[in-house]
Amino acid sequence: MVASKRIKIENLQEVPKKKKGKRNRKKPMKNLEKEYSKKMFVEQTGREKIKLEDTNSSEKDLKYVLSNVNNRDNEQKPRISACGFFWDSNPNVTLLQEESSSDSEDEVEEKPKLKNKKLSAVERREQERQKEREIRQREEALAKNELPNSVDQFDRLVLSSPDSSIVWLQYMAYHLQATEIEKARAVARRAVKTINFREEKERLNVWKAWLNLESKFGIPESLNDIFQEAVRSNDSLKIYSHMLTVHVDAGRQMELQKTIDTMIGKFKHIPEIWFNCGECLLRMGLKDKSRHVMQRALQSLPASEHVNLMARFAIMENKFGDKERAQTLFEQILSSYPKRVDIWSCYIDSLVKSNDIDIARKVLERAVVQTLPPRKMKILFKKFINFEEQHGTQEDVTRVQQLAVEYVEKQCTK
Repeated sequence: MVASKRIKIENLQEVPKKKKGKRNRKKPMKNLEKEYSKKMFVEQTGREKIKLEDTNSSEKDLKYVLSNVNNRDNEQKPRISACGFFWDSNPNVTLLQEESSSDSEDEVEEKPKLKNKKLSAVERREQERQKEREIRQREEALAKNELPNSVDQFDRLVLSSPDSSIVWLQYMAYHLQATEIEKARAVARRAVKTINFREEKERLNVWKAWLNLESKFGIPESLNDIFQEAVRSNDSLKIYSHMLTVHVDAGRQMELQKTIDTMIGKFKHIPEIWFNCGECLLRMGLKDKSRHVMQRALQSLPASEHVNLMARFAIMENKFGDKERAQTLFEQILSSYPKRVDIWSCYIDSLVKSNDIDIARKVLERAVVQTLPPRKMKILFKKFINFEEQHGTQEDVTRVQQLAVEYVEKQCTK
């Protein structure tokens, strides 16, 4: 059996092995054309441009051109691709440094953005408030040092202090100095719309200034329109009271009388209205009408207000009207109310203001002779001593002090 196996193995023919040869690495014609077109496109973007040749050239020509292009590529300077990778074997160090520096700058720019993102809502609001405070401080410092001298400066100032009537009035005065009446009106209109409705005093100041502007530079129709609008937007009593002074300053008697009649019809229960109306009539020289207003006031007001009313009208008569009429009113009051120390003091003060020193001394002598409670007599003696120290001599002061001592002795002996 062993021999037969050996014979069979020997009879087997060796299978011839295929010789390993190099594969045919020749590129097909179409692949050569594609590679050639790509090289031509790259070469056009470099320093030396190669003219595109006919794509139907022979295979040998294409191989030759490709080899030349490869040689030129090796000679070109290294470039950085758009993706940030170096395809060159020896990259340029300067380009690498520029790339790294640009990256670092981008990182620096991104850092504050990241910090802002990390801030909470409370911190951001605090930063905004701090900026607003700084701006307000700069604007206030500018306003204290000097007034703005341009429209832009005034606009910045009113933006920083929108509820300040002083700023708006300065803005209006700036336009009035340049005789720009319409612009001053526009500023007034803008002010009454901008100021917060809770700031009643600030709004009222602007309305008063606007009424003054229309009274001086406008026509009666425009003044009446602004007046009606101001009455609707503010406290009507304050607007009517201001219109009294507007008409007095402009010397308009008819308009003043109409306004007084309207005020008395609407606010006759308010004592201050009667005082204002009487004072305006006296300033216009209408003494009889002022006295008529006082008589109407005595009829309209309760009896508890009569003494103060007559005293106020007496003071106004002494200041704007007839001094004798004022003294008559005071004497009339003191004859009915001799214990009113406040009336004695008002009477003496009005005489001192009108420089009637002798009459004031006589009134004081009458006052200290009375038998009033010690508390009231102390006030009168103190006023008498102060009066003599200012307008009398040392002997007069000593005499009044002696009168005070005598009064105290009388009170002690009782």
